[in-house]
Formats: sequence, structure tokens, C-alpha cells
Amino acid sequence: MPAPATLKVFLCYSSGDKTVVRELYHRLKAESAWLEPWLDEEELLPGQTWRDEIEKAVEQSHIILVCLSPVSIDKEGYVQREIKVALTYADYMPESRIFIIPLKLIECEIPRRLREWQWVNYYDERGHERLMKSLQLRAAQVGVSVNNPTPLDATPIQKLPTPPPVIKAAELKPATPESEREMMLREIADLSISHTRRLQIGDRLSEIGDTRRGVSVREDGLPDIAWLPVYPGGTLAIKEQIFEVAPFYIAQYQVTFAQYEAFVKAADGYQNAEWWQGFPKEYQQPQKLNEQYHKGLNMPRDKVSWYQSVAFGRWLNKRMRGGQLPNPSGSGNPLIVGNNAQVRLPTEWEWQWAAQGGSQQRAYPWGAWQEGYANTGAVGLQRTTAVGMYPQGLAVCGAMDMSGNVWEWCLNKYEEPEKAAVDKSGDTRVVRGGSYGYDRALASCAYRFNVVPYYDNLKLGFRVVVCSAIAPL
Repeated sequence: MPAPATLKVFLCYSSGDKTVVRELYHRLKAESAWLEPWLDEEELLPGQTWRDEIEKAVEQSHIILVCLSPVSIDKEGYVQREIKVALTYADYMPESRIFIIPLKLIECEIPRRLREWQWVNYYDERGHERLMKSLQLRAAQVGVSVNNPTPLDATPIQKLPTPPPVIKAAELKPATPESEREMMLREIADLSISHTRRLQIGDRLSEIGDTRRGVSVREDGLPDIAWLPVYPGGTLAIKEQIFEVAPFYIAQYQVTFAQYEAFVKAADGYQNAEWWQGFPKEYQQPQKLNEQYHKGLNMPRDKVSWYQSVAFGRWLNKRMRGGQLPNPSGSGNPLIVGNNAQVRLPTEWEWQWAAQGGSQQRAYPWGAWQEGYANTGAVGLQRTTAVGMYPQGLAVCGAMDMSGNVWEWCLNKYEEPEKAAVDKSGDTRVVRGGSYGYDRALASCAYRFNVVPYYDNLKLGFRVVVCSAIAPL
């Protein structure tokens, strides 16, 4: 029998988790051409028998992701029937073969009948990475070729670890930094915890070492950026102009202090005049860099101007030259830095497209306004938190803090948004997303604001993208 071309992945979920699972479906579909996820609302056609088609999809799948939350565990109805069907087919699989992966969307208890399979905490910082390793392992088992270009931060495929043994009460020991990290990251997924507690958790992670992917620096000294695909593209109107948005990658987090320091301290970094060319004469030498206002390696780098943000992007673009990312669409040519792509600030149409979930046109990255989903002025902290302390506020693509924390510089001009090239004019540039010091209206996906490019306020930061080249850097 010939090997299958794609790995068929069935997504089993409760209707209460539909929004999160829909985002997972689109991310899997966009990320890898060898994956073929199946989600009922996307795959069922008018006139088809709902029950029969779902059971057929379960039967034909190579692997089943059982998406779990307190909602799905307590829910009666068809989600429980899908699990039962999956377990029936699992009985026919060799014990060494992965067939079911319980996927915890938020901390919850694994149902007894699913406990023999190692689960994935999808809300953890490495949750998606661990899930992809399992899918790659299953693909190898069934003969599916995984031939995407190697991502910039790829790691070898390995089996999931077996669950740790249960520790008896008499054996409890003080928490190690690693277990403390895990407990705190589970805690921030809980909507009920206070804003002050989120602030404390971010500060504590900075003290013990924040090992989340995308927050710090790689062993080679380069910023460890977690790149997220934004797909498909589309069109977006700004100031009565229509802008085309091609699929691209966006950083999961705002650039942190640790990541910017890598630029500052590099031999070819901040003091290199190459990164400051094309600015007004007084800024063609490195602009004086102000001290970080809110301290912490995992805090967004604040008090940076547009010039200082562009300089960082230029440096990283050169250091990453030749690096590849799979095409965000899952097919076609990869994005190659220095060839058909560049690392830079996003244009505001790219930024807004990622923030609003593309054609979903969300008012806020998560949808309708929710008070506890972002660090805006309404919560009263009056300072930044560590990046990613509001996981419930993530955008469809997975990017965090696109509302609140610090304003994010965009590449283009405010009055003439079609002009994104570096020049000597000193014209105001766009910032997006609001900050901890402004109300929720300014944190909406569509709100745009203007700031002079030399300004380095404590509420200003940025994130980077890997996009098609649109203008000289």
C-alpha cells in the first residue's frame, strides 16, 4: 500500500472551545503542507449526514487530538461520543503507536479513559512545539514525508516524555525553579487571577530565568524570536487606501530587554554606523539609548525610538541572512531572509491584519472587549508586565500583547501610510496597540496613533516580522 501524502488529524472538541480549536485548525493548516487537519465546521458540506461524516473522519484519521478544558470534560453530548469512537479505533493500534493525543487547552483533569496517553499542555510556552514533534513522529510511523524547509529554530524530533511518577505527600520538596516556572505559567492561564499577581509572576520569572521560547537569547547570541505564521493574506483599508497583505511571520512577543541588549552588546551591533544610515543627519550616529524604565530581562524593551527600532531590525536582518521559514501558506517557496524576505518592523496594515485575525476583523485580538485580557490603563498597574502574561488575550495567529503593555512602532508614515521607506524627513510614524497607560479604545486593533520617530517614551516598544521585501531597509 503506498504511503499517504498527508497526515490526517481529527480535532475532537467541545462547542465551548470552538474559538480556540478553530485557531489551532488554521495554524496547523498554514504551518505544514504534510498536515491535513479535520474540523467539522470547516469540512462538513451542506446536505451531508453530520453523524456519519464525523465517524468516517475519525475512522480515516491517523491521529486524533482530543482538545480538553473544564468545558469539554463536563460537557455531555457528541464530544463524548467522538471520544468513545476514537477509543474504539485505538484498541486496534499497537501500543507503541501514537493514535490519540489529549491536548489540554487550559489546566484541567484528564478524563480517566484518556490517561494512558501522554498529554500536551498546549497553553505552556512549548506546547505547540511538543505537539508538532508528536505529529512528526506519527507521520514517520505512517510513512508521511515531512519535507518542509527546516525552520530557523528547528529541533530534532523526539518522543514525548512519559508522565512523571506521582509524588506522595510525605515526599514533597520545595519547588525547584523549573517546577515553579511551570506552576506560574499554569496560573496565568486562569482568568480569575489578579493583574497584580500577573505582574508578580512576570517579575519572578525574570529573577529565576524566563526560559519560554521567544523571550530571551539563543546560545549564538541572537534574539530567540518565536515566529508565528499569519495566513492567509488579504486586503485592508487605511485612510481610504487599500493595502494588500501577503502571508508573513510575526514575532509572538514584543522585543524584550534581553533581546535588545543582544543588539546593544554585539560587536557589530548598536554602535555600528551601518544601521543608522538614511536617517536625518543628527541620527546617522547611534541615538543615545535611554535606560530601560521598567526593569527585567523579560520585559518589553521600552524607551526606544523608531530609529532605534529600525536599527535593531536592520541588524537582525543581516545576522539572519540566508535563514529560511516555510511558506506561511504551507506550500510554495519558503521565505528566505535576504532573498525574498526581510526582517523588519511591520507596516501598520500587516500589524493590524495579524491583530484582528485577518478577515475576522476582530475589535480586539481576542474578539469583543474583555477587561482582564490585556494590560491597559483600565487595570491600574501603571507599568509594563513581562511579555505574555495575558495568554487569554492572544491573537488568532498566537501573538501576545498586541493590545496593551507598550505601543508598537510600525514602519510606515502616519499621514502618508503608503510611504514605508526610511528617509530623512522626520515625519511622524505610526504606533499601534495602546499601552498600560491608555484606555481600551486606544488598544483596539484598528486604532492608529502618530509619534515623531526620534521620541523614546517609556510606553514605546516594538516587535518584528519576517515579510516580503517592500522597501529598502
